Amino acid sequence: MRYAAFISYNHRDRKVANWLHRTLETYRIPARLRGRDSAFGPLGARLPPIFQDREELSASADLAASVRQALEQTHALIVVCSPSGARSKWVNEEIRAFTALGRRNHIHCLIVDGEPNASRLSGMDAALECLPPALFENGGSEPLASDIRPGQDGHSAARLKLLAAIMGIGYDELRNREQQRRQKWLLLVASASAIGFIAMAGLAVLALISRADAVHQRDVAREKTATAERTVEFVKSLFTVSDPSEAKGAKVTAKEVLDKGAVRIAQSLNDEPNVKAELMTTLSEVYQGLGVFHRGDELIRQSLRLPVSDVGVRARQYVALAASDYRAGNYEKAVGHYRIALTHAQRLPDPNPPLVASILAAMGDSKSQAGTYPDAEQDIRKALAIDLAQLGPHDPAVARDLEALAFYQVGQKAYPKARANFERALEIRIVRQGPAHPQVADDLDGLGAVAYLEGDSVAAETYYKRGLQSDQIVLGPDHPELALTANNLGRVMIERREFAAAEPLLSHAVAITLAQRDPDNGALAFLYDNLALAERGLGQVDRAEQLLRQGLRVAELHKHRNRAPIMTDLADLLCRRGASQQGLAMLAAAEPIGRQDYPVDPWRWAWTANTRGDCLVRSGERKVGFAILTDSMPALRKRWPAGSMYRQMAEDRLKAASGPLKRALPRQ
Repeated sequence: MRYAAFISYNHRDRKVANWLHRTLETYRIPARLRGRDSAFGPLGARLPPIFQDREELSASADLAASVRQALEQTHALIVVCSPSGARSKWVNEEIRAFTALGRRNHIHCLIVDGEPNASRLSGMDAALECLPPALFENGGSEPLASDIRPGQDGHSAARLKLLAAIMGIGYDELRNREQQRRQKWLLLVASASAIGFIAMAGLAVLALISRADAVHQRDVAREKTATAERTVEFVKSLFTVSDPSEAKGAKVTAKEVLDKGAVRIAQSLNDEPNVKAELMTTLSEVYQGLGVFHRGDELIRQSLRLPVSDVGVRARQYVALAASDYRAGNYEKAVGHYRIALTHAQRLPDPNPPLVASILAAMGDSKSQAGTYPDAEQDIRKALAIDLAQLGPHDPAVARDLEALAFYQVGQKAYPKARANFERALEIRIVRQGPAHPQVADDLDGLGAVAYLEGDSVAAETYYKRGLQSDQIVLGPDHPELALTANNLGRVMIERREFAAAEPLLSHAVAITLAQRDPDNGALAFLYDNLALAERGLGQVDRAEQLLRQGLRVAELHKHRNRAPIMTDLADLLCRRGASQQGLAMLAAAEPIGRQDYPVDPWRWAWTANTRGDCLVRSGERKVGFAILTDSMPALRKRWPAGSMYRQMAEDRLKAASGPLKRALPRQ
């Protein structure tokens, strides 16, 4: 949103509108509220511009078109309510246009004269009506209003009510923050007076110390102001076209802007390391959000070489670095860097609970992915408690905490709890951030994982397809985050032996992962294995073996839990082409690993045993192999329905063991 609010008023109320415009735009948001999410991004020191049409459109040749465009770019509509405003054609038209955008619940009223509902109450003079009729059209109801008429809210309280509504926070919280700020100011004034009194009494030393502290605070304030100004100048410069022949207009991409910014950062701001580090961190985060992981990781690591003195900037740098480690599958490194970020965040002179909570949630998620930290859930629940207390139950930060908790619960096989948390997080995301938010697809993917692990492949496929469609629309077809959803959907298809449908999905997932992630990324263990199964199902045996060997290399590097399944699949191919001794040795190594990594999934051990039985039959030890095949069938039949990949392969192996020996598969 370009504007925080649009002021709609009749020209007779211009004086009030001017006051409202000035008081909203000059309001300094309390420090402890800054950084919170809002409809127009994280809150800063001030709100975005407030649109006042009589001032903003003085040079416009088309008032109606300009007003409509401004309404589309504004978060809230503030209606100055008076008898003149209620009768104004343009005020009512602006309300109708804003309502048509689907933002009726973002309309706020400021009553300045007249009486509300005078035209609808018996015994009242209808001419005193101050609420425009457009507010009640199409089922509309009277919005909550601030009132500056004599004896009502007063200007100060009315201003705070409107500010709270625009920022999406509780009025009581904002009022309390304002009172705390006023008390601090009064305390400072009182302290200054006391110091002055003491100085007058002859304590010149204390007076000098106070003066030195004031100078320091002034210098800090000047530095922060200069930092903000330099940041704004830099961002504006990214959109400045020095050579019109190079301009691409609306075709300029976000990545082109980022690349331009990265080059300029490298060449400038060397005497302002805090500003430079802040900008490099921001660009790194945006690069990674666009799926350009290598560039984002490179940029954040470069920023850490700068002599940064601001602990807040340092904290954000390590958060970005840890996030990059997480995306690369380096969960242990991510945990370490989140710990450093937390240490810096806790040293901030002005506490920032939302920042601390975000670090705790991400650190807990990294710990649960690593699988070696018993306190992962504790970190996540600490973050959730902070965000619930600070932001309330409907904030996107709470959704983030619930998502981290749900993924932890999936790892603990607490599937009903995980499903409930994913559903709650999804509800918050859609209501507060819209269905096109990237995290919506992740929540759908999480629900798909729960359904899959509970054995409901139909529901899992539905969730995965919705998540994949959302990723393609929001992130584009080549974003690395899309690969995980495509892999999950492809896995469901493989298990139903729909190899031809699964192969393109899985090939694309591998390609985009290799393009933007490290070639040793742990996620590739799953991707290579699934693609190999699809290729084997299509008869591409050599290609399948090549993929399995690549997957095994990554799995062994990370001690990945997919090691045993990959070893089993690879051993099967070795046995089929006559390398029985090599295949049996690999199966012997896979069995204890599988029992350790999947202690409550007996079908996986049964599948390794079943593969060993088939390999023995192929090598000529029919009697021993047939017995092993028979013993492994109950666990496989219990887990997999008839016609599924593992069940069908096991049935075919048992049937073949009763007939003539088959020749080994030829090399392609």
